[in-house]
This record gives sequence, structure tokens and C-alpha cells, in this order.
Amino acid sequence: MRPRLLALCLLALPAACATTGAAARPGESAADAAERAYQSALSLYNDESWPEAQEAFRAIQRQHGTSRQATLAELRLADIEFKQERYTEALSGFRSWLRYHGSHAEAPYARFMIARCHVEQMPEDWFLTPPQWERDLSAAHDADTALARFLRDHGDSPHAEEARRIHQRVRETLVRHEIYVASFYGSRDRHAAAASRLRGVLTRYRGSTLEPLALLRLGETLLRLGQAPEARGAFQQLRERFPNAAESEAAAAHLARIGSSPATPVHLDEAPADEDSGATEDVTPSARPAEPSQPRR
Repeated sequence: MRPRLLALCLLALPAACATTGAAARPGESAADAAERAYQSALSLYNDESWPEAQEAFRAIQRQHGTSRQATLAELRLADIEFKQERYTEALSGFRSWLRYHGSHAEAPYARFMIARCHVEQMPEDWFLTPPQWERDLSAAHDADTALARFLRDHGDSPHAEEARRIHQRVRETLVRHEIYVASFYGSRDRHAAAASRLRGVLTRYRGSTLEPLALLRLGETLLRLGQAPEARGAFQQLRERFPNAAESEAAAAHLARIGSSPATPVHLDEAPADEDSGATEDVTPSARPAEPSQPRR
């Protein structure tokens, strides 16, 4: 019985080694063994064999813990969580990796992936549910902060172009949310609060494709507040900066009705600086304006 058991173990050994790729071959250096194991694990990763790839990368961490490949294996484990849409776990993995490898060549990639985790946690638009911008957008605010920070620190990264596209989409969602909240305030005759919200849009989200709409709504809100000169300033700014926007015609109609003078330029605060600019390993949710309390039904 014992010889047979030994034979079975010997037959199983090559298969186990092939799975992890971590065992050193005779005459092979530790560095070469670690690289071979990493390439084997990476092959499983590229084939989307997630359980096998996870075990292979973990084996590298166990058997080659001080190697360059062990550092990369830890990062790939966070990638696997992301690929499986386990975004909370992926976020934790990328943050943990950055905590110890903040100056690594792959650190910009990890920071980009942190931003992507936040983006993936944003609420989606589902049929018969409130639009995305009407729901809790904590993840969108975190994504906005993370992407702005990434583009500030790594604007020449290979991932920068994709980050800019994603950032634009995130910001449009946030702008729509702010305009929705302003409309909510306006519908309850809280026009000063609505104007404040719209000024915030124009301050924080300059360059948004929804700026013309925000300027039009701000002008109309200021009219309701009896601030005609400031309203004219908003309408005139809209006409000058966005002459081809659909909202420009509505602004022209308002100016024709109330006259073009006197006009007071729209006063906006300076765009807020990125908070906690020295921190790159993590994203702390920024302070956000209080949301309107919904009426009881």
C-alpha cells in the first residue's frame, strides 16, 4: 500500500507545481523562479481563470515574499477582485498596496484603479427607478476627487486619457444632481438656496457641458428673487460664452422682456482647491452640501 501511495503523490507533484509555477528548478536562481511563477500566474489571469490565478499569485507571495514579483502579485490580486466586480474588496486591495508601495512604478495605475472602483460603485440608471443624479452620489463625489487628484499628479500617465473621459462623465452626473436639487428648492420657493446651489455648479464644475443650463436656471432664479441686474448678468454671460447653445435663445427672450441694462456680472467664488492634496493613497469623502429633505408622503 505504501509504495502505491508514494507513486500517487509523485504523480500529483508535477501538476501542483504547474498550477503555482513557484517551485524552483535545479540550477534556477530564486529571481528566475519568481519570474517564471509570475508569468505562469499572469497566463491564468489573462485566461480569466480567476480562482486558479488567485492561488498562483498567493503562492508567489508565500514562496517569493521579498521578490519584485510578490509586490506585483499583490497588485494583481486587487485586479482580480475588480474584474469580478467585487469593488469594495478591490478598493481595499489597491489602498493596501499603495500604503506600502506608494513610490512604485505601478503606483499611478493603482491610484487610477481606486478612482475606477469609486466610479463602478456609482448608482446605475435602471428602468422605473429615479435617475442617477436624483440618488445618493457619495461614490460619485469620491470618484470626482480621486480622478481630479490622479490627473493633477499623473497627467502624462498612459491612463490619463481614459481618466479624463471618465472624469467628464462623473462631473456631468454631479452637475445634473446639483441642478436637480436647485429645482427642488425652487419648487418650494426656496429661491436663495436654489441660487446658491447653481452658483456652486458654476464655481466647482467649470467647463461642464451643462454650464449653459446652469446659467439659464441661475438667471431665472435671480429674477424670482427680484435681482434683475444679476439675472441680466447671467443671461448676458450665457449669450456671450455659449451663443450656439439651445439655452442661449431662452436667455435672449428673457433679455428682450426685461431689457439688457443695468446688468451685474455673475459673481462666483474661486474654485475650491483639492482638499488634502498631499494624500494620494486614499480618498476621503469631501464635505458636501446638505441634501434637501424630501416631503413626507
